[in-house]
Amino acid sequence: MRQPMIDMKTRQILATALAVGYLFSGAAIAQADSLYGAKIAERLVDDDRDGVINARDICPGTPTGAMVDNDGCHEKSSKLLSIELQILFDSGKYEVKPAYFPEVKKLADFLRSNPDSSVVIEGHTDDVGNDEYNLNLSQNRANAIAAVLVDSFKIRASRVKGVGYGETKPIADNSTAAGREQNRRVVAEVFARQTADVKRWTIYSVDKEKSLFSGR
Repeated sequence: MRQPMIDMKTRQILATALAVGYLFSGAAIAQADSLYGAKIAERLVDDDRDGVINARDICPGTPTGAMVDNDGCHEKSSKLLSIELQILFDSGKYEVKPAYFPEVKKLADFLRSNPDSSVVIEGHTDDVGNDEYNLNLSQNRANAIAAVLVDSFKIRASRVKGVGYGETKPIADNSTAAGREQNRRVVAEVFARQTADVKRWTIYSVDKEKSLFSGR
């Protein structure tokens, strides 16, 4: 069977296309080699066995069993306890009445018993009133309790901080009176200075406080 005749111009076009294709394929291979090369297998390994491959792990050497984020960095928790302080304020006011000092004293006693701890006093409000007013009110109430800890119970100021969140973190429905009452709260978050690693739960983990088959 006779092959079709190809003129010289067509041959030149085909030759040029093949040459360009060869050059680009070579460049692509060279680029791939420069990015990965012989190390590609190494980059796909998970040396610290945290579930994140070496190529993406910016925190190598994660402790065994630690909980990690997408970058392979393990999370830590330093919270010792979180308690809602049973302290009521007059409407629109932030003075801590002496009747509530025993409530603050309990927190002060805990801080003394844990000298490496610190506390963040969080102030919260309901959604009655404008945002800026509620934010300022919650901050003033948190600061007022922090001041009682420092001035009356002699807790070092560097260990105490007040933060107001206003109405931004409700825990109940603001459309009801009961819900608004719950949202008008002051919470003490106590943290340890030295943090502890958060461990990842596995099928081999054991909850020492509750039996899996206790039926409770």
